[in-house]
Amino acid sequence: MESFTCRWTQTPVHICVLCLLCVSILCFPQRSLAETTTLFQVKKSLPYQSIFKLEETPGQAVDTGKIKDILKLHLAIHEALDNPRLDQSEWLRLIQKTPQDVKDLLVTEGYFSPKVSITPSTNNDAIFVITLNTRTTVSEANLAFKGDIASATADQPPTVDTLQSIWQLPKGKPFTQQAWSEAKGSLLTTMLAERYPNAKIEQSLAKIDPKTNLAELSLTFDSGKSVRLGQLQINGLNHYPESLITNLNPIQSGDLYSQSTLLQFQNILQDTGKFNRVSVSATTQQLSEEGLAKVIVEVEEREQKSVSIGVGASTNTGARVVLNYTDRNLFDRGLLWNASLRLEQRLQAATSNINFMTDADGYRDSINNSLVRTDVEGQITSAMNNGVKRTWGNRNFEQFVGANLLYEFLTIDNESTEFNKAATFAYGLNLRKLDNDQIPTKGVIFSSQFQVAPIERLSDGRFLQSQAKLQGFYPLSDSTQFLGRLEVGLVSGSMSVPATYLFRAGGDQSVRGYGFQSLGVKDGDATLGGRVLLVGSTEVVQWLTNAWGAAAFIDFGNAANSWRDYEPAYGYGLGVRWKSPVGPVGADIAYGEATKDYRLHFNLGVSF
Repeated sequence: MESFTCRWTQTPVHICVLCLLCVSILCFPQRSLAETTTLFQVKKSLPYQSIFKLEETPGQAVDTGKIKDILKLHLAIHEALDNPRLDQSEWLRLIQKTPQDVKDLLVTEGYFSPKVSITPSTNNDAIFVITLNTRTTVSEANLAFKGDIASATADQPPTVDTLQSIWQLPKGKPFTQQAWSEAKGSLLTTMLAERYPNAKIEQSLAKIDPKTNLAELSLTFDSGKSVRLGQLQINGLNHYPESLITNLNPIQSGDLYSQSTLLQFQNILQDTGKFNRVSVSATTQQLSEEGLAKVIVEVEEREQKSVSIGVGASTNTGARVVLNYTDRNLFDRGLLWNASLRLEQRLQAATSNINFMTDADGYRDSINNSLVRTDVEGQITSAMNNGVKRTWGNRNFEQFVGANLLYEFLTIDNESTEFNKAATFAYGLNLRKLDNDQIPTKGVIFSSQFQVAPIERLSDGRFLQSQAKLQGFYPLSDSTQFLGRLEVGLVSGSMSVPATYLFRAGGDQSVRGYGFQSLGVKDGDATLGGRVLLVGSTEVVQWLTNAWGAAAFIDFGNAANSWRDYEPAYGYGLGVRWKSPVGPVGADIAYGEATKDYRLHFNLGVSF
């Protein structure tokens, strides 16, 4: 086979070419396509298009998603693409302006010496190649504190040591404008929230060395004086006595300033239902001679009387119409009277609740009367309740005691009729620890209640009803949530117990896949209440958007006359969840394993 050689060296030509190629690679390294990554491109209805590429930097982690978001949102060249009058000359001007705009934006992310080049293009494409330098990191953070906080001891939080320990930009952390602002704001907010409402940043400096890519931070905070709260000043009351507000005040004169305590007081007043608007603040800039800040309460009273009508539907008790009447100043003594008439397919009720104002000891008393008729699963119950109740504590930990007199007429399968009565005393407690009261994503709710009928003359027999319920919320990820529920009940004592105090299960918030209160003790075609109850549920919700999600769940439970007779019924299915403005709304399709049937469960309503 004939071979070719180089004329000058007598070396085969293919070897010469290979050698020249190696030399060119070693001496003149070329940039491969793999080293440049296209970040994004923007093209709208106009014939113009912007393309941004990022030159990869070996050994350096880059948050390309963050850079992409900043450039897409804030560059003028992208805003211009929305203008139908954009012409060639303006497009060329924007192309020349964009590199500096990119550099200015990258500075906020800690890249103080980036390079931006424009790649020539034969069409209307604008191609920008970004080369990032080493990201700037914090070399030193000097925090200084003046004012009363400088001498605060460990039992006077927040202290200097506490603030330094929670500083968010220590040595070695990447420096960005956002992180710098958030770190300063976090410490200032901590001081403003407790004890030091007049705190401020006296000096703030970030020295950047673009050669070493290091940032030296210097901050001086002035906490000012530690502030304590003093007397109340109430504005806006026209029909109620000041005791309505003073009895609810959790602040004692001399208490240290606390934003959370002021907000708690504001929420307590708002929850009374007597005010359209409530504002609680403190005159921290104008202290008394004793150094106390006056607490200012501004209220706007709601109308004294109101009427409302509500319509809705649920798979438990069917379509409903509700008429409510409210008097917020009954007998001109500040009493709150709520009366309602409720008409549903399987439930009709008339109720009256009179709530007294909270007294100086924090007790909230009420008188409750109701007449309720239910027709569910072959059992018709007509019950008249008359009771009194005393409640104390806050929303997170509330306790109550009460007394109630019940008269009940019970009809089973439209045949036998019974008359039952019971005089009971009750104690209960409610515990709440939630991240959000309206739409919780993490936390627990626990409630427990004990009702005893100790006087045989006033009851058909002595008995004790015990009941407890636990609900849990836990985020599995940013968009996935776990919900758990467990309820247990027990009636002990006399064999003659009114049906109102016995247990049935099934339906919404119980065991889905079964009819409302269809699980219990079977008596012919009717389902009666049992003396024991155990119900549970596990549910996982995957949020697809901020407001909409999909759910999968398994429920179990039943009621029986004894634990030996107890056999749980299982239901499982899928559902849709919606975070509505008034709270969570759900619709479920559930399969009842015992009935081998599917049921739709939903609950919605509109008030006007």
